[in-house]
Amino acid sequence: MRNEKNIIRFLTVLLTFGLVLITNPAGTSAQTKSIGQSVKQRYDGNITYIGGPRGSVVTQFTLRINSLTPQQDVDRYMAELKRGGQDALMDAIRGSKRGTVQVGTQLARDANAIWVTDEGEGKKITILFERWLGFGELRRGARSVDYPFTYVEIFIDEKGRGEGTLIPAARVRYKSNGTIEFENFGIYPARLTNLK
Repeated sequence: MRNEKNIIRFLTVLLTFGLVLITNPAGTSAQTKSIGQSVKQRYDGNITYIGGPRGSVVTQFTLRINSLTPQQDVDRYMAELKRGGQDALMDAIRGSKRGTVQVGTQLARDANAIWVTDEGEGKKITILFERWLGFGELRRGARSVDYPFTYVEIFIDEKGRGEGTLIPAARVRYKSNGTIEFENFGIYPARLTNLK
């Protein structure tokens, strides 16, 4: 149990560091591409869910990018998160459609915000969107309702191949030191592999 908590803390710190690099490119050598123009990209691969009631499950993952979130919108989203918490962030991104994320044979979900950050040996794609809340969750007021986002982080190398992580149910917090924390409702994030 203690080891699992350490893993969760490590992943939270890693994801927080990644988002800080995205939202504060002036402090890094990486450049963030957040222009609102059409970029039309598609990535297909596998997603592996680890743990949970069904054990490990592997299925297909598809990301379609139609456009990237403009930098002024990224700045506005972060200001809303700081001002009003994750509810204000949700209100700010809701309705924005930058692409879609599809898992298995489920209907594709609109991706509300997509950032691309140039890394030394490729690029990092970050996706944030409102997750589907199940009727049962809402009816019984489950704790998972407090985790309304899905967070995806993908690293694509120079050859166009990639891997990453997906947090199906995430809570977002703005920390007093200026960083952003993504808390995973589950034990482990899902792994994205064989993306191309």
